[in-house]
Amino acid sequence: MGSEMMFLFEPFKSESQRPVNHGGNEMKKQTCVVSVICSCALIIILSSCQFDLNVPNLNEPDRERVLSNPRDLEALVSGAYLYYWFGTHYYAPSLSLSVMADEHSSSWNCTADAPTLSNEPRQAWNNSAQYRKEYVTRYPWWYLYRAISMCTDGCTAVNDGHQILGVDGSDQTIRALAYMRFVMGICHAWLGCFFDQGFILDETVDLEVADPVLVPYGDLVDHGVGQLEKCIAICDTAVFRLPDTWINGCDLNQDELKALAHSYIARFRVFEARSRSEREEVDWASVRVHAEQGITEDFFVQGDGNQWWSGLHFLGQAEGWYRSDYKGIGPADTSGNYQIWLDTPVQERQPFFIYTPDLRLCSGVYYEDWEYYCEREGTDFSYRYIIPFRPDRGTYHFSYYYADRYIEHLYTGGASPMPDFLRAEIDLILAEYYLRQGDGDQAAYYINKTRTIRGGLEPVSSADGIGSVSDPRSIFGSLWATLKYEKGIELFGCWPGGAFFDRRGWESLVKNTIIHFPVPGRELEVLMMDNYTFGGGGPGSAPKRMPSRDGWF
Repeated sequence: MGSEMMFLFEPFKSESQRPVNHGGNEMKKQTCVVSVICSCALIIILSSCQFDLNVPNLNEPDRERVLSNPRDLEALVSGAYLYYWFGTHYYAPSLSLSVMADEHSSSWNCTADAPTLSNEPRQAWNNSAQYRKEYVTRYPWWYLYRAISMCTDGCTAVNDGHQILGVDGSDQTIRALAYMRFVMGICHAWLGCFFDQGFILDETVDLEVADPVLVPYGDLVDHGVGQLEKCIAICDTAVFRLPDTWINGCDLNQDELKALAHSYIARFRVFEARSRSEREEVDWASVRVHAEQGITEDFFVQGDGNQWWSGLHFLGQAEGWYRSDYKGIGPADTSGNYQIWLDTPVQERQPFFIYTPDLRLCSGVYYEDWEYYCEREGTDFSYRYIIPFRPDRGTYHFSYYYADRYIEHLYTGGASPMPDFLRAEIDLILAEYYLRQGDGDQAAYYINKTRTIRGGLEPVSSADGIGSVSDPRSIFGSLWATLKYEKGIELFGCWPGGAFFDRRGWESLVKNTIIHFPVPGRELEVLMMDNYTFGGGGPGSAPKRMPSRDGWF
């Protein structure tokens, strides 16, 4: 049960203070009303969360009392990461981004707005506050700003001289500060990767006297990285261990939290790019520095089947709901079937069998007792001949294959470990760095770490040629082609937005795909700003990927 605070501001005083408009529509601002979620709730009931800014919740703990009580204060801030999880890992937007990247495929219309976001030709996002799937943008906006607000309150209380005490009464202020900087960092940076613009909020922003300003996505990511760097600085001088309830199942010490913060900096610096040119302009030397100080083991959060669960790893493993898109796994095929499928007009495409030496995928097919069977099972993907999708919604959504690397999450009702950062991602970020430096030997080293061991494939080498970032994903070919292939297969369905953010920066999304989302329509109404949107051939649409006979691939 969370109360919300409404702050009233005067109009922006100059053009430079007006919200950034990447959508081509004039945004009028008269009186700015910003819905900032007050984070003094200690009991969370998700089903009761509404955007009613004018009705006070008399059952809420007194905000000033909570922020001045050292033990209540720790209870308050410790729930911030869970709100980050709410806003990124549930069905929307995690599966929404996956189908937009043609990683997963689905034509069912009940979760994540899958058919609307993945239909071809691509459509513009419906940013109306009345749109029934508007939660695709509302959830990340609302929950991540709630997490930020909780941490902002905590940091403000510390600045005002309050301590944060652990359950045993010991002073745990430093531990809480490191955690709060970490959460504020990943939330701001994720918002910057997902939205075209947003608000920067921390303890330095006095919402009672200052006009909030919508800033472009790059500023959001910069601020997030700055918060993560503050987390790292605290970890360099302190000794602590996070309770395993703050990030469920993860009792990280200061060194482990620092490595995770370095990893997220590397990730977000790469993922913020909206185009190939922006990705080229990334400070890759800095990315390398952070990646080399990143995690050395996979980072999983423990699911409990209650609040801690992941829609991406639950329905994303359910073959009746989501399948693996052929654009996601088709580059593994060595039979020519994938290329035939690509050369077929989109509306005429039909499912096909993949033949591949990659051990992570199923390969081949045989017919016995009136049924088709896979000749060789895969470690990360399974085969199912019967496809549950409706043909009238497009057979190009059809696939015989589905991801099942994390199927335990489905079988346990969401009570299994959930990946949020695999060490393989660090290796492949480093591989891209070396490709951009022209060092094929080092790039091949990092590509081969999972390609040869988990994939069972022959190693790549500098003799394959570096190639170009424009090379399409392929199991064999240039180092650029095999890097993109390896990242797509090894990290399939690992983290919300991973495939989408990569393919956006490589300019390999389907033409007219939304490259980022606008401020949610409901928020624009509160802000008294004109609605705007992206995709479908208008502003914020992905460019055409490559020539094809139908003009859309």
